[in-house]
Amino acid sequence: MIPQVGDEVIVSCEPASARVVSANARYVTVEWPWGEIDNSSNFRWDGTTALPCGESVGEWVPYQVQPAASELSAGDVCTVSIPPTRLYVGHYEEYNPPRNLGWSPAPTAGIYVLPLDKSDDEDAGCMLYLGGADPVRVEPVVD
Repeated sequence: MIPQVGDEVIVSCEPASARVVSANARYVTVEWPWGEIDNSSNFRWDGTTALPCGESVGEWVPYQVQPAASELSAGDVCTVSIPPTRLYVGHYEEYNPPRNLGWSPAPTAGIYVLPLDKSDDEDAGCMLYLGGADPVRVEPVVD
């Protein structure tokens, strides 16, 4: 399936354990459980990802952390996942060759998704990378 702008899709990602690097009222930073640092890349990804938490941040990602970020401290282990979520496609692109982002394996596609209630706000979404390390699944909505 090649998603088109305006499609509704179900996005999910199986849970994985991650070590918390830091946590505060705005973000929880974790050692990303998927992929490895690509030392041959010009991009210097450090192996961590900061996920926004709480409504005050103004950013949105479909990833969820359990237990809640408010219960986490540096050194804790949490679970990162995307439960099956119905989202709107804002953009889709394929990468040939795979896109060099500083991690391996490099993604072969990207999909920009938005919550259904924010589909009219193009800045309210999140780019997810496909075909690389993150086991993100995108499925068509069948009603």
